[in-house]
Amino acid sequence: MTDPTLARLLEPHLSRERVTTVFQELVRVPSPQTDLLEAEPALRTFMEVALLPRMAALGFDSARIDAMGNLIAIAGEDRSGQSLMLVSHAMNQPPSTMPDPYGGTIIDATPHGLPGMAVLGKGASEQKGTMAAMLHAIEAVRAAGLALEGRLVFVCCVSGETGKHDAIRHVVETEGVRADLAFVYGNSLKLQLGNRGRVDVRVTVRGRAAHSSRPDTGANAVTGATELLRRLALGIANDRSHPQLGTAWLTCNRIESFPKSTHTIQDRCELSLDRRLLPGEDPDAAVAEIEQIAHAFSGWLDPISGLPLEAIVEKGAVMYPSLVTEESPVVRLLAEGCRAMLGEAPESFYGQSAHDQGYLNAVGIPTANFGSGEQAFAHTDLDMASVEKTYDAARVYAWMIAHHLGSKGSTQ
Repeated sequence: MTDPTLARLLEPHLSRERVTTVFQELVRVPSPQTDLLEAEPALRTFMEVALLPRMAALGFDSARIDAMGNLIAIAGEDRSGQSLMLVSHAMNQPPSTMPDPYGGTIIDATPHGLPGMAVLGKGASEQKGTMAAMLHAIEAVRAAGLALEGRLVFVCCVSGETGKHDAIRHVVETEGVRADLAFVYGNSLKLQLGNRGRVDVRVTVRGRAAHSSRPDTGANAVTGATELLRRLALGIANDRSHPQLGTAWLTCNRIESFPKSTHTIQDRCELSLDRRLLPGEDPDAAVAEIEQIAHAFSGWLDPISGLPLEAIVEKGAVMYPSLVTEESPVVRLLAEGCRAMLGEAPESFYGQSAHDQGYLNAVGIPTANFGSGEQAFAHTDLDMASVEKTYDAARVYAWMIAHHLGSKGSTQ
């Protein structure tokens, strides 16, 4: 089957109206980030209400919610040896000050620089626009009567705003779900080729509490934290860079001291550090570099009392860097799909934020980002995605599913 023939078979089953309806339905089931993170009950409700009932109608023979709360659905005959994983995410930003955050309202998007109409609601600009495109694409492939000789995996992770890979790692490592290629939601129909990773580090500086009228009897953890930050700035130069991904900075993004009482020399000060990672960098080595400086600091004497302070380092969440080339099979599949359905290959760029594509690439599943999201409106009261771009994303996803998993064969 030629590529134009495949496009002609799919187009009658792809609809702006239908993808809009799916998009609105997803937005109208709240799935917010809360202090419970992946354990938030509303996320499981989203899986059970917004997704699980659709799976049988979409031709998924197997659909389940795993022990962590991730939805995993599998379809196709699995005769060709080809497989494709579409990775979506349930969790979106909390409502905050956004009016009607779960209304799924249709608005004119042209004043905001987008074509035509847009769906407005929490998660629209990140998770739910591309999720709607993926789901409608699967509908179209099924409606066109195109058999899947390969295996299609649709995953909705219980994460989305956690800043860690725990959910997708559970899918791959605990549930044993893998594929030849994978796609994660993306931005404005562009191809994201790469991004830096990140390791979070918490450093606790410990001293001795005292009344602030008698600083000579305490060891001020705030003073110690200031000294440690000075040493980190001197010892870890912000000069690690990549020609496409930029600089891998070390940034302090939180400082908090204790006890929470007035006129008290603080005996504990916590620092949160964001250490960006470039491809090939070992997160454990990055943490060890911080630990070495903290170890050398421990025993430093408070300049007023002469009492010692110490620093304790704890490794936090890791998100791996991601980098794929134009020759990667996942990039070539996307480029062919965009040319077949949209008339041209997608514009490519390198992102700033780390996400699950880094983990998937790290474990050997070539993964790229593509979708109808809009970075400019993420985490704002204008959380939206274009209907037109969501429709176009659905067209491309439908072609890629049919092409990669149908009888035509692989792009590899």
